[in-house]
Amino acid sequence: MKDNVYYVMAANPHTPKKALAKLAELPDPAIRRQVASNPRTPEEILSLLALDSHWDVRLNVALNPMASYKLLELLSSDEAPTVRLGIAENLSMPLEILESLRLDENPYVSCKAAETLSLKSYSTCFA
Repeated sequence: MKDNVYYVMAANPHTPKKALAKLAELPDPAIRRQVASNPRTPEEILSLLALDSHWDVRLNVALNPMASYKLLELLSSDEAPTVRLGIAENLSMPLEILESLRLDENPYVSCKAAETLSLKSYSTCFA
């Protein structure tokens, strides 16, 4: 029951930053994943979660709208192709990061980055 409360707290944008910091230290990766997704999670906590041992926590850091360019740059060279693929398919990623992923050693990542760059280019034509 307590884990369920922690899970909900971790996702709640009204959870205080101190509580998010404590939740980010819990052993349950599902809770840390929720903290990483929370748009109110401060940069210093996102920085710690960007080094998490679970790829899905790191991916959620990369997809957090508050993640800094520095964190996105770090995670764009993550060891897990799934993290890089998630970044490559995100239309909100900065062009420079997508350009670097277009040259990724993993063909799925590089292809997805090229596709996302093409979509971004196409969408700016009609903006």
